[in-house]
Amino acid sequence: MRLPRRAAVLALLLAAAGCRHVAPPAPLPRGWEALVAKPPAFAALYRLDCCGRRDLILTVRAGDGRLLLNVAVPPGGMAMAAWVEDAGGWVNRLKAGCREAFPRGVVPVSETTSLPLDPGLATLLLAGLIPAGARELPELPGLVEATTEGFVWRVRVEGPEPHCTRVVVARPGEGKPVLVADLESPSGPVSGAPTLVHGLSLVAGSVKAKLTLQAWHTDAPPSPPPWLSAPVCGAKP
Repeated sequence: MRLPRRAAVLALLLAAAGCRHVAPPAPLPRGWEALVAKPPAFAALYRLDCCGRRDLILTVRAGDGRLLLNVAVPPGGMAMAAWVEDAGGWVNRLKAGCREAFPRGVVPVSETTSLPLDPGLATLLLAGLIPAGARELPELPGLVEATTEGFVWRVRVEGPEPHCTRVVVARPGEGKPVLVADLESPSGPVSGAPTLVHGLSLVAGSVKAKLTLQAWHTDAPPSPPPWLSAPVCGAKP
């Protein structure tokens, strides 16, 4: 039986992303719509493997469309700090004592590496939630689709308690995904964490990153960090 064109394209997209499901996917669990929600402002601590390094410490504060990120190399050396807003953001060039701008639509994970997400979508991903306007895809059981500014999200939801297990992000009209995220359920308790997203494996082009949640709690939205008063890198005195 020949699949409709749309279903065939989506199936190829998931196959190209390395879909780990071999058996036929289960239908969407009842109540999956509860995952279409605004995440609370929160602070979280992760173990991070990325960019040729392992066991980095990532702290995230998120809320109101803003992210404050800090990456440290144990036992305490700071590797990167970033402030992310919808319009773009800044990376703190720690060794140089200056800050450098980066464009909108990306979230840094090192001083030289970023992921194709704005802060609001990154927050949804970390919280295991789905963008507004998501709809079921009857031709592909177990998947929902949501369109955001510049991106199409395709999310696999499993149950019986609904939770996201894979997110494929692509640009409209393009078959190759710009980001694939596998979301892991907890293998043990995590302090304060209310969600089932305790681990994320991310692939965006040549960039690969793995986050393992250590602690989570609700918090006030982040405020601009003091280092935003540092001079812009390369600016004349």
